[in-house]
Parts: sequence; C-alpha cells; structure tokens
Amino acid sequence: MKYFLNLLTISILFVSYKSLSEDLKPYTVFLKPGTVLTSLSDKSDVILEKGLFAKVLELDPRVRDLFYVFDKDGLAKYQTTSLGIEEIAGDTRLLPDINAEKIYPPKSVFNAQNAMAEFDSQFNIHIDNIQLSNLNDIYNDQIQNVMSARYELRTLYITHLPVNFGLSLNYQSAYWKNDSEQVKISILSFGPHFQYKLKESNDFKLNLLAGAEVAPIYQGRSSHFIDEYSASLFDFGLEGQWQSPIGIVSLGTHLRHHEVALSKTDRTNTTVVPKEFSLNSYGLSIGYKIEWDL
Repeated sequence: MKYFLNLLTISILFVSYKSLSEDLKPYTVFLKPGTVLTSLSDKSDVILEKGLFAKVLELDPRVRDLFYVFDKDGLAKYQTTSLGIEEIAGDTRLLPDINAEKIYPPKSVFNAQNAMAEFDSQFNIHIDNIQLSNLNDIYNDQIQNVMSARYELRTLYITHLPVNFGLSLNYQSAYWKNDSEQVKISILSFGPHFQYKLKESNDFKLNLLAGAEVAPIYQGRSSHFIDEYSASLFDFGLEGQWQSPIGIVSLGTHLRHHEVALSKTDRTNTTVVPKEFSLNSYGLSIGYKIEWDL
C-alpha cells in the first residue's frame, strides 16, 4: 500500500511538472554584466562584459536555478544560473504594446507628423535663361535671351498620396542694355502648384512639379518708358531633395512658358508693336525646405 501511494505521488508530480514545462515559453530578462554563459555545445564559458537583454527558460520551473539562454533564431545556445538574471516582467508591463521582434522602417525626414494638417515650405533661388526675341519690336532691339534671377516661395499641403498641392509665389527680374536705353523686366506671379512623387527613400526624394500662375506685375521699365503686360505663366519642373547636415536641400530644373499681352505703354509706336506674344525660360534652382504642421 505504501509503495502504491509513493508511486501515485511520483506520477502526479511528473504529470504536473510535464504540464508546467509545456506551458512555459522563453521570456525576456536582463543578463547582468559579469554573467557567466556556458555553451551547450562545447561547455566553454563566456563572461559578459556588458549587460544585455535575452530570452531565457528555466530548466526546472520548480527550482528556477538554471536557465537556457536563447539566440536570435530562438535556439537554446547557452546555460546560466539565476545569479546573473534580473527579471524585467514588471517593467515591461509599463511599456507600450509594441512587437520588439519586428523591424520598423525609419521615420521619413520629408514629412511632418501631425494628425490635423501637415505642410512643407520651400525657398528656391532660380537662375533662368529668358528668351526675349519677341520683345525686339517693342524695344527696337536684337536681343535673343538674357540671364535672370528668380526667387520662389512655395508651400504645399502634404496629402500622404503621390500628389501634394499648394501655392507658389515668384519674383523675377532681368536686365539688358541696348543702344538707346537700359531695360529692366520685373515679374511677380503666384498660383497653384502640384508635386508628384516619383521616388522616395530615407534621405532622398525625386518629384515632378507643375503649376499655373497669374502675374499682377509684369513690367518693362527704362529711363524713358514703362510697359505693362498681363500674363499667365505655366511651370514644369523636376526636383530632387536630400537630407543634409543643415536640413533638407533641393536641386532642380524648370521650364516656364509665358503667355503675355501688352496692356499699357507710354510709347508712341503702339500701333506697330505686337499685342500678344509668348516667351519661354528655363534654368536651374537650389532650395531649402522646412516642414511644419497645424
């Protein structure tokens, strides 16, 4: 009878231990500096110089004095004692429910993060070549083209789609001198612009740009005359953006088409000047962008 009771007790303990062992899964602990890890393959010892987090599992869940240490592939590779283990279960319950095994992509440097509205603003300096041959009859000149500087301030609403949209404000001026006068062309224009994302990585972005603008100021001025024009401008461009030590910088190229009509002049030969004509300009740009939100 006594033998039977002992056998029954051992059987119950064995079943309980087996059930408990099957329910246990490796869990994360902190291995203290100086912890000795014994390799399961060759019994060699490794002493940790720095503490680290690792997954472990007790050899005997009732005693909890020896532990298997698992590698990143989930295989038991080492054995250690409880002296080097610091439980962190209570600490991890305070942390967000994030899968520590998942690799998350780096946050993009090109988009501000806000649930309401996200924008980017960019200041560009353009060096444009303007083809002015259609102005020769007005200014009694033989000029073909002239280099000019254009300054652009552009703000776009970030949609998280391939297309962003917003407004662009431009000021451009050009000078040339003929035999009788020095002429300055001044252009102030604004209008909607669209940006289509061609390519994006962690620190580089390539965009197509398109826009249409009206010019409240499109003026030719010399020491003797003032010529005012009404104009619509159409802009097409390709622009790359990079993350740099000073922020996000850009390089681009643009083509602008000007539809122009002479609206007012104090010249005496207004009957012979062309009333409507078109100009084209093209060039390179460099810019700096900031991101903000509301």
